[in-house]
Amino acid sequence: MDTVKIRQLAEFSLPAATVGVAAGFVAGGLAAFVGRPIGWAIVTGLGLAVPLVLFGAGYAVLLALGKLPAGVFAPAAVYWVIGFPLALLVHAVVTEWSVTGTPGLPAEPWKFLAFRALLSMGFAIGFLWMHEQLGRHWWPRIITHNPYAHRVVSEYIQLADSLAARKAATDRNRKKQPTT
Repeated sequence: MDTVKIRQLAEFSLPAATVGVAAGFVAGGLAAFVGRPIGWAIVTGLGLAVPLVLFGAGYAVLLALGKLPAGVFAPAAVYWVIGFPLALLVHAVVTEWSVTGTPGLPAEPWKFLAFRALLSMGFAIGFLWMHEQLGRHWWPRIITHNPYAHRVVSEYIQLADSLAARKAATDRNRKKQPTT
């Protein structure tokens, strides 16, 4: 893959990476809010932000390349059932390292991962919503020079048109039915 395509994919992935940065700010902010030292808060924020930025960008690349459909929850849920627990595992290792000085896995790592996999559905909903909200403002700005943005925006337009047609058909059928 040439550098132009990599740059275009990175540019397209900016909204997804922003979700990871936002999560890192929240984690670091919460750590500071509960009274942890500022260094610890920064490390915990970065420990969560970096893996979520990478996984978010990975999701966006799959979307850009047409491997995942735009606007569909199930593929995002499957992606994040793997990515979210791994990101939290990295965060736990980094947090342990910053607190004790030695990296370490959480107690019972399989249970840790399984529980985080259950929580991943909530994150997937939030990620998809935030990604689409940020993307709808970002992608039209780059659509003229970024073929990935053009492809995904076109896919969203087709999805919106199909939903509008379905709604119109439903409305027509409701009007045809006699009222009793």
